[in-house]
Amino acid sequence: MFRCWSAILILGFIFLASEGRPTKESGYGLKSYQPLTRLRHKQEKSQESSRIKEFLIHDGPFGSCENKYCGLGRHCVINRETRHAECACMDLCKQHYKPVCGSDGEFYENHCEVHRAACLKKQKITIVHNEDCFFEGDNCMAIEYSKMKSMLLDLQNQKYITQENENPNSDDISRKKPLVDQMFKYFDADSNGLVDINELTQVIKQEELNKDLSDCTLYDLLKYDDFNADKHLALEEFYRAFQVIQLSLPEDQRVSITAATVGQSAVLSCAIVGTLRPPIIWKRNNIVLNNLDLEDINDFGDDGSLYITKVTTVHMGNYTCYADGYENVRQTHIFQVNGILLL
Repeated sequence: MFRCWSAILILGFIFLASEGRPTKESGYGLKSYQPLTRLRHKQEKSQESSRIKEFLIHDGPFGSCENKYCGLGRHCVINRETRHAECACMDLCKQHYKPVCGSDGEFYENHCEVHRAACLKKQKITIVHNEDCFFEGDNCMAIEYSKMKSMLLDLQNQKYITQENENPNSDDISRKKPLVDQMFKYFDADSNGLVDINELTQVIKQEELNKDLSDCTLYDLLKYDDFNADKHLALEEFYRAFQVIQLSLPEDQRVSITAATVGQSAVLSCAIVGTLRPPIIWKRNNIVLNNLDLEDINDFGDDGSLYITKVTTVHMGNYTCYADGYENVRQTHIFQVNGILLL
């Protein structure tokens, strides 16, 4: 009885072993599919993974792309007709915004696009480490540039209202400076007090502004408002770009007294100063003098001074001056006229 059961068990093991052994046709662990394309750019793998899966071959052995390197800007593909591995230019690059200039003078959104273009054009294109091409073929006109800056202020304004719970109907002029201050702080990623082209690039990437600003881009800030041409934007240059007016009037000059004698000439100078100061407006008895064609009061000059060519007692009184649009900062001039003493 024992021998009988032993024989049965031995036969069972032999049967299982024969069923588990791989046949010559099936191979040892070989998979029955092979991807048609094999990308060599590490930055393209994640984007192309789904595309690779669509081109799997389920009835053939490993293709020769496994160990074939095609170089930058190209990838290996299996020719559907010959079933041989070939190198071809990449169909597309992963969307990654880190612009560079090519030696062909063209602007490219990233390094991959440079290498892909070199393959398509069949010429050597290297990366040039300057930003000249950023402005080549720039169609940004003054009116479009102004619109772009207004749009940037509007975007910043929405953030400012949300963060500070500000009333959106408050004075635009008074709110512009804090808006530009916040914008500059955001642009100046390394907080060194200067904004360079790399930081502008990061803002374009983060805010996805590269296709939303018509013919103008943030790079045009460097083109039009880098006054000292150092390829950086300082806060003062930001103020100029966005027309932030900062006016000041010394406290001890808010009221000024000037005396003149009948028959003499006199000059009243407005002490309001500031970067990009608007034209000075003069008023007397709440009447704007700048708009009047007066023979004895004229030539307000580039510095905004008021000239009285021949003083009479009629000119005696109070005059006020302020920068156009900023009437809250004003200076009062008390003009006294002395008569001529007759001996």
